[in-house]
Amino acid sequence: MRILAIDTATWNCSVALVRDGVVLAERAERTTSNHAGTLPRLVAEVLGTAGVRLGRDDVIAVTIGPGSFTGLRIALSFAKGLAFAGGYRLIGVPTLDALALVAPFSSGRVCAVLDARKREVYAAVYERDGDRLIRFGAPCAIAAERLALTIGGPCAFIGDAVESYGEVFRSVLGTGAILLPSAGHPPSAVAVARLAAARLRTSAAGDDVVALTPTYLRPPEAELAQSAHSPSGVTTAVDFVDKVPIVY
Repeated sequence: MRILAIDTATWNCSVALVRDGVVLAERAERTTSNHAGTLPRLVAEVLGTAGVRLGRDDVIAVTIGPGSFTGLRIALSFAKGLAFAGGYRLIGVPTLDALALVAPFSSGRVCAVLDARKREVYAAVYERDGDRLIRFGAPCAIAAERLALTIGGPCAFIGDAVESYGEVFRSVLGTGAILLPSAGHPPSAVAVARLAAARLRTSAAGDDVVALTPTYLRPPEAELAQSAHSPSGVTTAVDFVDKVPIVY
């Protein structure tokens, strides 16, 4: 079984083909506009480099959010088109879980954090438990300063929000804020494939191709413009308490 994995949740477009944990081919490219033209080309390059054509037993894995609204829609539409046309199974992978896997193993507590605009970030907090990665609570949209205050202790931050809000994290946490810039630790479709493979071990059929939708975490731009509340449209309580093992 091969997994064609796709991640376009940020400006970085990443595609990988993985078979039984072995990376057959991988491509990544940072774009300055949307991924509509980049993604099909990178997929073609990956399949060409691997010298394979997908078969009916193969799987398409794609990040489903949070992240760029446009990026998520492009990737999921493309993945669904492939799945429908080829009869492939489809797996949706949480963006922040895949990003957390990219962090160095020695990082201790990790916060996967993406720039959500509107003075907010998309964030989830993780911690190592032996060889396992544990997520605390659910991903959320939250103001960067409030995120750092809620974490309250040493933490490595990974994701494109490091460039936008790294100084905010350091102003709150001081030397306890370890910044892992996207240039050195970009999103990886290989991590997406690892999470998809783990899902398939317990749910061989994958996700419903019709029902799978992006996880945005906050309303679309048009709704935000009409909201008189916080940028997310709601004020949420965030505590990062409940432990959720990430299987990979």
